[in-house]
Amino acid sequence: MGSRSNDDWVWALSEPPGEAQSEALNDLHDYLLRAALVYLAQRRSELSDWGREAVRDLAEDLAQEALLSVRESLGGFRGEARFTTWACRFVINRAASELRRRRYQDLSLDRLQEAEPAAFQALLAEQHTAEPEHIAEQNEYLALLREIIATGLNPRQRAAIVGVYWLGSSMDEVAESLEITRNALYKLLHDGRRRIKAELAARHLTLGDIRAAFQD
Repeated sequence: MGSRSNDDWVWALSEPPGEAQSEALNDLHDYLLRAALVYLAQRRSELSDWGREAVRDLAEDLAQEALLSVRESLGGFRGEARFTTWACRFVINRAASELRRRRYQDLSLDRLQEAEPAAFQALLAEQHTAEPEHIAEQNEYLALLREIIATGLNPRQRAAIVGVYWLGSSMDEVAESLEITRNALYKLLHDGRRRIKAELAARHLTLGDIRAAFQD
């Protein structure tokens, strides 16, 4: 790979499918993969909960995406730098963008989860005029729901349920916070509700039983 000039790279990658193009694509893929792995290794603290295989898979995805971008952008290569240096920018930019996206998603999820205690507290405050016996029943059900949400749902289901049903955020707000589509949010809510119903059924309860406790 090191013996190719800039013109050699552009020529080989621009060739019709064949041995020359295949060899150049393989070499460039390997180069981009190594660059992605080095970049991710330098940011090990951001991927501390990732296993080696997961990091390798991410680097492979980044290399494949960058390879496609390089081929689509060949016409923009002006030869002002080594071809491999120019190509490397594509994978580094994609890696940086992906890490930023994951940081933002994690922060958004954390914000929704941190708001959960306040949401439950607000529900309790709304019932201050109820009879003591009624309040005790409501508190019991709220504690049960909180336990189910905390232990029975995965983090994304939990954020969706809390955001939409307890915080009263709009579907668009929660979807944007989690960086998912509305359809993906509908799926999270559906799966979360189904899980809650199953946990309640195991305790011989339904959502109707809990709703009834909060009706006047």
